[in-house]
Amino acid sequence: MGGMDDASTGIRNGGGTSFPLTHWSLLQSAADGDQGKFQASLEELAQLYWRPIYTYVRRRWTKTSEEAKDLTQDFFLALLEKDILNRLSPERGRFRAYVMGALDNFVRMDYRRRAAQHRGGGAIRLSMEVVEETEPAAGEPPEKQFAREWADAVLQDALEEMDREYRARGLAKAFELFRTADLDGPDDADVGYPALARRFQVSVTDVTNWLHRARRRLRELVERRVQQTVSDPVEAQGELRDLFGTFAREA
Repeated sequence: MGGMDDASTGIRNGGGTSFPLTHWSLLQSAADGDQGKFQASLEELAQLYWRPIYTYVRRRWTKTSEEAKDLTQDFFLALLEKDILNRLSPERGRFRAYVMGALDNFVRMDYRRRAAQHRGGGAIRLSMEVVEETEPAAGEPPEKQFAREWADAVLQDALEEMDREYRARGLAKAFELFRTADLDGPDDADVGYPALARRFQVSVTDVTNWLHRARRRLRELVERRVQQTVSDPVEAQGELRDLFGTFAREA
């Protein structure tokens, strides 16, 4: 991905802006920070990563849908426990790798049963979207599926922000053109620039410019999210390559 020009993103670039608050620092700050504010931030993480974690638990540990939902819920709640927070460290590597390892330990320990005894029947619940009743892909290693679902969660979250941003700026048509060309078009659809120009009643030059800007903006939004899961820019580039391959290396 290319460098950022907008200093408001909080991402390190040629202008020397600081590296953004990472998921690591977010969780570590909870031990002596505002617990209510931390819980709100944790809910945001849960909304973003609910599906990859749920899918990994189902696939890796052969849990039913309901069991996987409960374990996913309780895994995020367990992050509120101080003893778990104290074991968090950026030196452990990428946040994604830590989550997968922590999940394995969590399920092995049957933490749900023990945590329920500590918190009691009135335990708080995080508001997470219900996962569709789908079976994890058979024949694919759980670790690979976890990475794919994680990448998809990051991408979808970036696209949602991009959609809101474009609509607020009166550029809904440009975003729909981008979705048609790069994301939603069927395999046999003509997504050549002349065909897109006719479909959206704009010039071929507009199509060229809109797609260039939209692709660049999506890369920026994805990069911002990946940088929040690591502790330095070098690690971020490695995570981008692992999750998105050649997409991450486009200029």
